[in-house]
Amino acid sequence: MAAATLPLLVSCAFGGSPSDNEPVLRYSTIAWNGVDRVLATYSPLGLVDPAPVVFLLHGGFSSASDMWQTELAQSWKALADRYGFLLVLPEGAPDAGDPSGHHWNDCRVDAGNLDSLSTEDDVGFINHALDAISARVAVDVDRVYVTGASNGGMMTYRLAMQLGSRFAAAAAIVANLPDPSECPLVAQPLPILIMNGTADPLMPYDGGCVAGSTCLRGSVRSTAATVAFWVLTNGAPVTPIVTDVPDTVPSDGSTIRIFRFDGGASGNDVLLYRVEGGGHNAPGPSAFPAENKNRDIDAATEIWSFFQQHARASS
Repeated sequence: MAAATLPLLVSCAFGGSPSDNEPVLRYSTIAWNGVDRVLATYSPLGLVDPAPVVFLLHGGFSSASDMWQTELAQSWKALADRYGFLLVLPEGAPDAGDPSGHHWNDCRVDAGNLDSLSTEDDVGFINHALDAISARVAVDVDRVYVTGASNGGMMTYRLAMQLGSRFAAAAAIVANLPDPSECPLVAQPLPILIMNGTADPLMPYDGGCVAGSTCLRGSVRSTAATVAFWVLTNGAPVTPIVTDVPDTVPSDGSTIRIFRFDGGASGNDVLLYRVEGGGHNAPGPSAFPAENKNRDIDAATEIWSFFQQHARASS
């Protein structure tokens, strides 16, 4: 297949001024709702035509460039190089109290923490970004995916609910549905993977206040209730198939059990990776951060394997 190109307006290139044959994370700005929004893209040398697309959403108080430095993003980069998909790192709107930090409007009722409360139309922004990319790249419209962690994981849920017709599957890491929610919790069926740690100090596995007891960053449903929402939405059986991931790194003090709610002929599966003893991070091979970090799997590899099993039914 011929390689596709991405002639988006480039503001800068991560890591200096590379040659044309050296792929890097490239930044552009897109005007949306009166605000110039940042959109970073990584286009591997072997970008296929048409290209699958993976949206990777950063967490709260972070940015696209911060996300790019993480083990999770670098694992996604390696997968993009291997499989030839376009990796897109959009950026939330700047925080009122700290323009270097950014948040997504993930439907939390979070009035106690106005500096990190986003009221931006992020669903519209992501929809517009996909249109802008599709106007410049041969995109495989049946293989567009979204994933994110923490605030980015909660935004993944919102996109799955309100923009689900454009995605083939979604995956949320260390994230639960908001409770209460400023948005209607209604969705169409969509394959989804959820990966949460039982010892997460910020995103409570069993629900409640985010990042402490005061609920200044809102509150969330339990992981069980979040999974139940998607099982009901997808019409999957309530009794899962349970498998244990081999504990290849016993020293990390963490294990993983996978609960698969099979979507049957529709393919709208729901997968829960319950990271026993896992904290507020994505599992991966490195020892950083050492506290409550599962090292038995690589989160991006597991999610990409899930994504590969699902394509959107063309209308």
